[in-house]
Amino acid sequence: MCQAPTSEHLDQRSNHPAIRQPLRIAIVGKGGAGKTTVAGALARTLVAQGRRVLALDADPDANLASMLPIDAGERPQPLARQHDLIHAAAGVGELPLGFFQFNPDTGDLLPRGTVTWGGGNPLVALGWGKAGGEGCYCAEHAVLRRLLFDASALPADVTLIDSEAGLEHLSRGTIAGVDLVLVVVEPGQRSLETAIAVRRLAGDLGIARVHAVVCGYRDNAELLRLRCWLGDWPAVAAFPYDEQVRAADLAGTPPVLAGEFLAAAETLAASVLQLDGALQTAHA
Repeated sequence: MCQAPTSEHLDQRSNHPAIRQPLRIAIVGKGGAGKTTVAGALARTLVAQGRRVLALDADPDANLASMLPIDAGERPQPLARQHDLIHAAAGVGELPLGFFQFNPDTGDLLPRGTVTWGGGNPLVALGWGKAGGEGCYCAEHAVLRRLLFDASALPADVTLIDSEAGLEHLSRGTIAGVDLVLVVVEPGQRSLETAIAVRRLAGDLGIARVHAVVCGYRDNAELLRLRCWLGDWPAVAAFPYDEQVRAADLAGTPPVLAGEFLAAAETLAASVLQLDGALQTAHA
């Protein structure tokens, strides 16, 4: 049966008011919109400002590590490619065909899929992906939801999820327990349409904070047009197209954050920290 834990199972803040819970952020958007770029830039900026950041790479491409300075120099092997571990956690093979654990035991998964970056911050590479004809993602999404819950116990101020491109994690409710959704929008109508659909689905899940982030605009005219399209949904930050970021991507190395690009990351980080402070005060 295709079931997964409800958001009530994941959102346990109020049950532990004395424990500082990390701010949980999901970054979503159309494929190619700059989602991973924004996730990496935000994570690095928060760490530079003294925050501890747990980065969860839940995109099938699992390339968030390319934006981060990995401590040991080796990128993590995505957990989705460690099939025996995933299937064991989900109970695949132990239960009747078509059934899986909706509250799986993921105790061994986090350590095996975790490396550190930026001086000790954890990065967990999930990297869900299937070959053609391998069927649905029900078991994998159950494991992911459980991992998001378990990760809240790791030492971090912010849990940052580089989500799957498109609407999959929202339509399944996989990231229903997050505090904030950042929707990355690039210049173009298709990206805007995806962003509007994300905002609607997040609202259906009861996620109150859904903010747009512009990425990849090339001049002020493009930025103005995007802001006009967004209307009453103003972007909290706008990242310009940056040739150095593109060159670093081609080279497979973390980019240098500088100039207007860094300024956008700092603006976004300030917005995130303001929200974090408000939530911590509310749950004190």
